[in-house]
Amino acid sequence: MLNIHKASAGSGKTYTLTYNYIKLLLGAGDEQGNYRLASDRKRHRAILAITFTNKATDEMKARILHELAVLASMVRGWKKGSPYMGDLEKELGATRPHIARAAGEALRRLLFDFDFFQVSTIDSFFQKVLRT
Repeated sequence: MLNIHKASAGSGKTYTLTYNYIKLLLGAGDEQGNYRLASDRKRHRAILAITFTNKATDEMKARILHELAVLASMVRGWKKGSPYMGDLEKELGATRPHIARAAGEALRRLLFDFDFFQVSTIDSFFQKVLRT
């Protein structure tokens, strides 16, 4: 599946891309586009996010890791909930505790298998393709 988001500066691209990455990481979609919590432990290996700049890549990686930690209630002293929780509940048809548990597991898998956390620029993606 290929998702393309066209947007101007300040329109919430990083928010949207992060949400979609987390939804793909935690959920599995069927032919009708309905998602549910997934049990696949290596979903991050099948997701590639591409941005324009290194700064955007770094920001998106940091935001994904942070939001997974917030969803899993792993950030000490963090009082606010994740802005993604409500939408994830609806789209994945799961409860907050189930999403929190899945986010914690996904975060651990992502950190232990960090080489496959693929958020890159268009340039680095095409360089990798050409080298391969």
